[in-house]
Amino acid sequence: MTRFYPLEVTEIRRETADSVSIRFQAPADAAADFAFRPGQYLTLEHEIDGEAVRRSYSLCAAPEDGELRVAVKEVPKGRFSTFANRTLKVGDVLQGMPPQGRFVLEADAAVKRSFVGMAAGSGITPILSQIRHILFQEPQSSFTLFYVNKTSASIMFKEALQDLKDEFLERFRLFHLLTREPVD
Repeated sequence: MTRFYPLEVTEIRRETADSVSIRFQAPADAAADFAFRPGQYLTLEHEIDGEAVRRSYSLCAAPEDGELRVAVKEVPKGRFSTFANRTLKVGDVLQGMPPQGRFVLEADAAVKRSFVGMAAGSGITPILSQIRHILFQEPQSSFTLFYVNKTSASIMFKEALQDLKDEFLERFRLFHLLTREPVD
């Protein structure tokens, strides 16, 4: 049986009007349990209005970033997502299981590969972890991302993606596809 650990919220960053990314600190004695591979997720639990509510969110940081970070987009009537976006604050403690999931991408510094990723909205979270990991760990490889959103204001991690594009100019290509905004 997988056990829950207390995860302290150390940072909450507003990513869009309806989404936040949340950085957690795992207990020191459980640090090895929270080592993760790009593409994995955390299962979080918290008592909301007297009821334990459990949801899983993909890690959006890469292992090289040295942090546990998930992103939560508020959905209509979403109990956990509304709590995370409107009530959660730095210093709060949520219960969390160690990272899980098999949607992982392993890097190999000795190879040269070309990756193409497609993401829409908050589906960027596991892909962002994988992009960062490949760019940092496979110096010969490149990554092309097609990212679909409604408007430019709804693009999660817009700045972080632009920073990656600037840092890895020859190896990271980013194409934004906006469905509700005129494009030249």
